[in-house]
Amino acid sequence: MQRLVICCYLSLIYLNAICQTTVDVDKINGAGGILRYVFTVAGTPFVNAKFSKVVEGSPFFDEQMMRGSILLSEGKEYRNILVRLNLLETQVNYINEKQIEMIATTPISEVVLWDTINNDHHRFVFSDYIETTDKPEKDFYELLQTGKAGLYKQYKKKMLESKPYGSATVEQSIKTEMRYFVLFGGQWTRIKKLKEIKDLLTDKKNEIQKFITDKTLTKDSEANFEAIIAYYNSLPGL
Repeated sequence: MQRLVICCYLSLIYLNAICQTTVDVDKINGAGGILRYVFTVAGTPFVNAKFSKVVEGSPFFDEQMMRGSILLSEGKEYRNILVRLNLLETQVNYINEKQIEMIATTPISEVVLWDTINNDHHRFVFSDYIETTDKPEKDFYELLQTGKAGLYKQYKKKMLESKPYGSATVEQSIKTEMRYFVLFGGQWTRIKKLKEIKDLLTDKKNEIQKFITDKTLTKDSEANFEAIIAYYNSLPGL
């Protein structure tokens, strides 16, 4: 019994020692090295059969696996792994050391996907880790702008099922709606129009209105939302 207690104690010391580390999987030599880290990202095998009837749309941000990084809720980061986001079911899929696609069951706070073709990246934050007095809908939100005012994008997924006339097969369609949110002063506000941003950022309302006029921003688009938030965060005195 005493030997069991000692082993458990040593295990706890080891787990504590590897916390708050950044792991680049591609730089770990040998299968033993990979297993030494990946075991903490617990997962269950991904079964693609559940989406075999999808005739339109996708549950994923991108169907293809992308290089990226995962930040666990405890602060540990895994970099340069193959990952994709299932935004319909709010799940993170990754390729494990046996080249099997898994669904992560370990709590994850952020996922960064690297778009190597366009030399860009997409940073997603899980709703539980967005610092707001409100409670965002459970989802991963893409962080578009950060600063005193943050701009987030939600790829709201919805599955619709239908049965074509004369067919016994149910077909699934997945629709995606883009939604935008501003995090300001701890408040989480959905925005649809440029005017709503101006009315929300009241401390610089005149400056923002002048910026909108000077840049002739009229369209309620993601690019214009980003431009206004980026301009606001660049103003002196914030």
